[in-house]
Amino acid sequence: MTQLVNSPKRFLVLGGSGKTGRRVIERLRRRGEEVCGISRTTTPAFDWHDSTHSWQQLLNGFDSVYVTYQPDLAIVRAADDIARLVVAARQAGVSHMVLLSGRGEKGAEDAEQIVAGSGLHYHILRASWFYQNFSEGFIHAMIKAGEVALPCGDTPEPFIDADDIAAAAVRCFTDPDIAAWLYEITGPQLLTFKHCIGQIGTITGKPLRFVNLSVEAMVDVFTSAGFDHDMVWLMRHLFSEVLDGRNSNTTGMLEKLLGRAPVSFSEYASRAFAASSAEATASEHSYIAEGAGQ
Repeated sequence: MTQLVNSPKRFLVLGGSGKTGRRVIERLRRRGEEVCGISRTTTPAFDWHDSTHSWQQLLNGFDSVYVTYQPDLAIVRAADDIARLVVAARQAGVSHMVLLSGRGEKGAEDAEQIVAGSGLHYHILRASWFYQNFSEGFIHAMIKAGEVALPCGDTPEPFIDADDIAAAAVRCFTDPDIAAWLYEITGPQLLTFKHCIGQIGTITGKPLRFVNLSVEAMVDVFTSAGFDHDMVWLMRHLFSEVLDGRNSNTTGMLEKLLGRAPVSFSEYASRAFAASSAEATASEHSYIAEGAGQ
């Protein structure tokens, strides 16, 4: 008699080139799992704004899907898009969804409720601001220029490592003992933007200044820089409403999911900015050596 062997699960990551998406893919592949990442630039492509293609066709054949919404679940149409995705996932035979959500956002909470009521096995990871915004996101260009100008520089926030978020998502995908639920995850401590910039400046050894802008001044800067309407709206929303202290607490939930302490900002910053510090030191040594030889 032939013994039936369970087929391996197939994982799909929407936003596979994003900060957490690509990290989820890397971790699943290291485990030997079958995973595919799609985004606006892949073939086939996935675009939240494109209503002409069938999302069901993209989801066919996958058991589990990791969902990140671009640019953020806070924007007005996000809940409708998530509802459409849930329908497509059910039609395609997807059984499990992990949604990355944001703390303190009404639009995100609407999307969470849609996923929780979808009938799919689900996990929702409601996360705080990423450390990686300083090294991979919109703040990085300011750091390279030597001045970070943002509102709310003194508002405490439990920043979190995108690597820890990815590790939590993979745990939800692969550990059947993790109950379907909404997990509000944070980093280990409350920090302000100003404090984070100070730490980065110390690590790099380069002059780095924080300027506390008004929200309107920040909006003018982003508009002049050519940011699209959704991103400008999102920045205004985040800095005028969400970053008002409502999220100034840690939860300890990430440690329960991972079985270890979350990565601290100092650990992250040392890893992310030590290379630039080393380059600056090497350049200085080179300059001194050249000067001594003249």
